[in-house]
Amino acid sequence: MIGRWVAPIDPECPEVNEFYESLYGDPMTKAMGAPVDDISRDFERRHRAKCKRCQEYGCANIDVEY
Repeated sequence: MIGRWVAPIDPECPEVNEFYESLYGDPMTKAMGAPVDDISRDFERRHRAKCKRCQEYGCANIDVEY
């Protein structure tokens, strides 16, 4: 079984909270059947690249997902 490294983003990061509040708080997200998993993964990848706080959090909490 091959796993992949997973570096989570800091759930306390204000930018992360703002993004998820706007995504899940928008009634159109559910109404149009938006691919929330894809949107979230893309946001997390781009956000982690520029946010030092989330980079440090990810390194401290890295895991392997199977």
